[in-house]
Amino acid sequence: MKKFIIPIIIIGILTISGVILFKNKISAPKSTQTQPTSESQTSKEEKLKEAEKINYGKVFAGEIAVCQLFPKEKIEELTGKQFLEIKPGQNQTQRYTEYYCEYREEKLPYSVEHGNPPQAPKNIAISFVRGDISSLKEAYKLTQEVVKTDNAIPFTHQLIYNQEGKFLRLEGFLADDLEIIINTWWSTLTQEEAEKFVKNFALYLKDFVQEKAKTTKNAGVPLPQEEDIINNFFSLINTGEASKAVSMMKIKNDSEKQAWAVQFNAFNYVQVLKIEKANENEWNDNRHIYKITLDVIMKPESGSAPIPYYGYQNGQNIRFITLEKDGNLWKIAEIGGG
Repeated sequence: MKKFIIPIIIIGILTISGVILFKNKISAPKSTQTQPTSESQTSKEEKLKEAEKINYGKVFAGEIAVCQLFPKEKIEELTGKQFLEIKPGQNQTQRYTEYYCEYREEKLPYSVEHGNPPQAPKNIAISFVRGDISSLKEAYKLTQEVVKTDNAIPFTHQLIYNQEGKFLRLEGFLADDLEIIINTWWSTLTQEEAEKFVKNFALYLKDFVQEKAKTTKNAGVPLPQEEDIINNFFSLINTGEASKAVSMMKIKNDSEKQAWAVQFNAFNYVQVLKIEKANENEWNDNRHIYKITLDVIMKPESGSAPIPYYGYQNGQNIRFITLEKDGNLWKIAEIGGG
């Protein structure tokens, strides 16, 4: 009987040891698995704190000229696509104002784009929405769209997909009253290209804002820059504030002021597409000239003006703007066609 007792004891000890070793092998990875999760959460919190330091609202205060802030050459670089034209716009409601730019891969005839029903050209759209954006954050629920996020994007956001999993747009919440929307739905980007583009643009936007904020801080409180003056001038015309636009001009004759106001009221829509320096050999300390590309829609009744439509046509127009110093401020002295 004793012959059997010792082997049984040995087998029992080996069995218990095996169980202990087996438990240790199972439980050991658990302690190593929790560490990366903690580091990941810490990294995410640090990223969010860093993003909160960026004052997007301050950088994008006032009118937002999206097409000029993000020229098509930059968007072409980020997307790998080429755009035939860019189309700026502004949409105002009682709750918010939207400033947008469409980077168009095709150019449709006016009759098609504005037909019945209108047809949207293939494009990528970048919009800034300022005001009460609370309802926009929940808009995806109305169509049962799907929301995802990407930790690489350095601000609060949601990536919107349709029910079939097709990527539609990035919605970024830059401030309590400021949202950016990048819509790729109408573009020819593949799913992978669209997701890569919005992520790369988000990272570029962060660097862009940080650099702009640094420049503004170092500059103190500067006087309006020349390009800002031109943008504000045409923005006033576009919103129907002709008298304010006239006040930005270097003219003193009342009849001349009235004539300009009548002309500005003939615009149904006008937006600045591009601003370039011109005739720099003629520049001096008090006089600068710029070549402006405008997108224009004239009111039909302006066709009966002494010069039909005041020399403009629906679509793109080139004008040369001469700025002259009036004290410390630049004012618009001339608007010419060549």
